[in-house]
Formats: sequence, C-alpha cells, structure tokens
Amino acid sequence: MPLPVTPPTTHVVLPSCPISPSKASSSFRITMGNEISDDTLTACTNLFSSNYGVWGQQASTISKHTIPGKHVKMTGARLRAQCLSHPEHTVLVTCYLQKRYLSYNFCKIHVLISYKLAGVTQLVVDKQVCQCYIATQLLQSLKLHVLFSRVYIVGLVSSHPAACNALAKYATADIKNIDLGFIHEHASGILGSSPISYLKAAQLTGALFEDNCNSGTISSVFTKFFVDHTEPLEVLSLYKKKDQWCLGELLDGHKFLAIFPITPMSSTVPLSPVTPTTS
Repeated sequence: MPLPVTPPTTHVVLPSCPISPSKASSSFRITMGNEISDDTLTACTNLFSSNYGVWGQQASTISKHTIPGKHVKMTGARLRAQCLSHPEHTVLVTCYLQKRYLSYNFCKIHVLISYKLAGVTQLVVDKQVCQCYIATQLLQSLKLHVLFSRVYIVGLVSSHPAACNALAKYATADIKNIDLGFIHEHASGILGSSPISYLKAAQLTGALFEDNCNSGTISSVFTKFFVDHTEPLEVLSLYKKKDQWCLGELLDGHKFLAIFPITPMSSTVPLSPVTPTTS
C-alpha cells in the first residue's frame, strides 16, 4: 500500500539573520523520497557544495581529488545513492526563504530489531543563516509526518555540535546530560544498518567504546572523512564553556555519534516485529 506523502507546508518566523529582514517568513516542506524531483536534488547538491565545508589537511590521503582547502563537493548521483537508496522509507525536509533553499535534511526510517529508527543521513544549512534555529525547525517538522508516528529511536553522525543539539531538542533531551549508555547499546546496530557505505564501515571510537581511551573522545565515529573542523571546533568551545556538552572531543577524520530514545507522537503501543530493510 502506498504511503501518504507530503503533509501541509508549515510556516515559521526566523530570528534576525544576515541575509534577511528580522521577521522574514520561511517555509518548511516535507517530501517523500519517491517524489523528490531532479531539480530538488540539484538544489540540494548546490547547497551542499557551497556550505558543507572544505577538505582538511589530511584529505589528500583519501584520493587525488580531495584537495586540502577546497570545498567538499556533491553530485546528484552520489546524493541519490547515499540518501535515496530506499526512497519509500526516506523523507526530505527543505527550508525556503523567498524561493531560495536555506537548508535540507534527508532522514531514513528503518527497523532495528522490533523498533523503528530514524537516522539523519544528511543535514546541511546555508552558512549565512547559522544560529537561526533552522536545523532545529527542520527536525521538529518531521514529527508531522506519518512515517515518524512510530519511531522510537533517532540518531545522527555529525561533526557539528549544533546538529547534535538540534537532534537532542527533537528528542526532548539535554545535550549536556545525554544517556550515554543508550548510545553504547545501540551504536553498532545503527551503524551496521546505515545506507551510507563510509558509515557502515566506520570505527566506533571514544571512551564509550574503547578501553583506556585517553584522546578525550567519548562518543565518536572514525569515518576517515577529513573535512576541516575549524568552524565546528569553535562552536564546540562555546558549548563546553557553558558546560553544555558531554560527547567529548572532535578529532580529525571523526564525527560525533548521537543517539536518543523518543516517545512517538501518535502511538504508545510497541511496534510488532518487522523484517528489516536491507541497505
């Protein structure tokens, strides 16, 4: 049976941002994976290539095409392969301001044992509107979608503390007091079922997963994706100064791993066992 698609667009008022008046109206739209057009995918790849970041100093160890200081680029084919491998279980949330893309988020639903998991596979925000709560609004809008009505776990792998914090807000959790035991319990299964190849093969690192860890990391994944961490580290220092952080340090080639339990909005009945989807 086909799944319902595209709930009504929601509207929010953004705080003052560099590119817009203080009360500019933004629109958030949710689209099922099998309804994403090539034009939308192109807009997402352009936003990624302009805003995701630049390659770090060790990027040349990845390939001859990953040059330190150059922007990390995305193609439509690669984005489709990474984020739309199972379009019927994938949603895309986009944020617009005056027909301009400001942010997008791909999220894939799959089954972990007998519970639905929502994995944030890619989250990108225009660098000109950072700290405008757009990532938080993107994730919150997912609660409106039927696919998320019986999701019990949410997770993401990201080098940016603000993305982890946005997901914590989705789960009504406190970023400084995360249930680390829950992450330890579910990390291996979640990474193993990831649709993204470099995450599936990634190594869990940090005090949660390694004995005698002295790197300062707590819940991290070594992805070998050597993106420059200058801006995320600046944001991380702000969280730490306010005592608002518990996931540890961010090392080169690593990303944070954040996983949270959540209470579904429209169902309190445990999910019956379902055959897991394959990646």
